[in-house]
Amino acid sequence: MLYYNVRYAFAKGAEVVFSVSDTLIGDRSYFHLTIDGRTTGMVGVLYPLHDVYHAYTDKVTNLPIKAVRNVSEQSYKDYKVDLFDRTTRADSAVVTRESGEKVVLPKDVYDLVSLGYSLRVQLSQTRFAKNSLFSFPTYFNAEYFPFAVRYVGEEVVRTDFGKVRCHKFIPRIQKGDLFKENDAVTIWFSADENHLPIRIEFKLFLGSMVCELKTFRKLVSPFVVMQ
Repeated sequence: MLYYNVRYAFAKGAEVVFSVSDTLIGDRSYFHLTIDGRTTGMVGVLYPLHDVYHAYTDKVTNLPIKAVRNVSEQSYKDYKVDLFDRTTRADSAVVTRESGEKVVLPKDVYDLVSLGYSLRVQLSQTRFAKNSLFSFPTYFNAEYFPFAVRYVGEEVVRTDFGKVRCHKFIPRIQKGDLFKENDAVTIWFSADENHLPIRIEFKLFLGSMVCELKTFRKLVSPFVVMQ
């Protein structure tokens, strides 16, 4: 379980918890991934937000079989459920939305929650070439898009734990009302065997926002900090 603080400029404004557990669906065991974020303090009073995302993924492929989006932002509420069927069609996946609508997508499509976890797993299995660019088919919030990511290389990041050697990734996102440029998001994963998301930075039109790992529990391997 990973605990993050989110700050805007120098003020803490939110907390995020990421967890992985086992769950049974039918007679099969799957991973249950959860991201739970909420605003805190004065930001929580002025802008109450509580968003929860779930993904249930195959333990071998890390592809989702179910994704849930439960968003509560002031008076705005949104609840979406996507079911991923990868057996009906040999060449593609069929996603059934909460409305009953069916969408045909690439066989290896992810949602964003399962994609983030899959990146951590792939860091354990693959040596990425510096400045390599790769893309993942992604379906999120009723929208399909190829999620492109560039691996920049290794970098040492200063944290509350000490200096941590990390793998640095820059996703290519859509420039628009929120993000000031296409490479406005940077993610650092620890270069030890856990591959923890250590820090995520967002370059916004109104400043920058940083999500930083603060505490963790039940890691598979020791967390490595440089001397």
